[in-house]
Amino acid sequence: DAVYDLYGSRPQIISGEFNRVKEVSIQPFWDKKYEEAFKGKKVEFTTERINKKGNRIIREVFLNPIFDENNLVALVSGIAHDITDKQIAEENLISSLKEKEVLLKEVHHRVKNNLQVISSILSLQSSYIEDQKIITVLRESQDRIKTMSIIHESLYQANDFSKINFSQYIVSLSKNLVHSYGILDSFVETVFEIEEVSLSLDLSIPCGLIINELVSNVLKYAFKGRDKGKITISLLLKNEVVIVKVSDNGVGMPKDINIKETNTLGLQLVTTLVEQIDGDLRIDINNGTTFTITFKQIQ
Repeated sequence: DAVYDLYGSRPQIISGEFNRVKEVSIQPFWDKKYEEAFKGKKVEFTTERINKKGNRIIREVFLNPIFDENNLVALVSGIAHDITDKQIAEENLISSLKEKEVLLKEVHHRVKNNLQVISSILSLQSSYIEDQKIITVLRESQDRIKTMSIIHESLYQANDFSKINFSQYIVSLSKNLVHSYGILDSFVETVFEIEEVSLSLDLSIPCGLIINELVSNVLKYAFKGRDKGKITISLLLKNEVVIVKVSDNGVGMPKDINIKETNTLGLQLVTTLVEQIDGDLRIDINNGTTFTITFKQIQ
């Protein structure tokens, strides 16, 4: 049998109880690899060296034991393939990918900062206004901007830019909203029933805005005249279908309400955004109000 000289291209004859390649000085590294092969194990590995011209030479090596009629290893066959070009191309691709990941991270960071600047401008503007209705509109706009900002912050901190941990996002968003409305935990209890769900950016932003509008609506209207309120936010995933529920134990919505024809901007946004993600919206007005949104996780 013959194997290739792993330091060159000329075939060398191998033989003997301990298989060594003649005319070649085998280093301990190679001794160990051949010992493994002579124990009956197929050995695969890569080697790298610098030739006389200063170029990298990378080879993929296979050592295969050859058994005799007694099922004992008599010889080891070695084959080496030059994979220098393939390896260098792969390294360049990985390097390029890392550069793009850094760029994407910086983009999300800057988008988040720009959104925060806009939010700060609205906050500053509201300090010069006395009309409470206008102040409320500006604050609601701030909340919508913060909703998008939190998503970009999540992507900035993530290692995978193709998806967002929407479970963590819902919790952060809801807590920010309660704080925004200046409502204490002693007045409103927020309960989370959340499974681990990841969404793409295209789904996360509209879905986040939907939750923003529904929770804001509860905080503004549901608990008037109540000493204690409760909001339950659930996120489930069944058969690649995402189920989002926002429910409260408040005063409830009018029984004759048609959400598609409401004059409320928040609810108009909800219906529009649900259509945007090809979702389904249902409302249950028994024992408070429950909004249920369902949509496919992958679109």
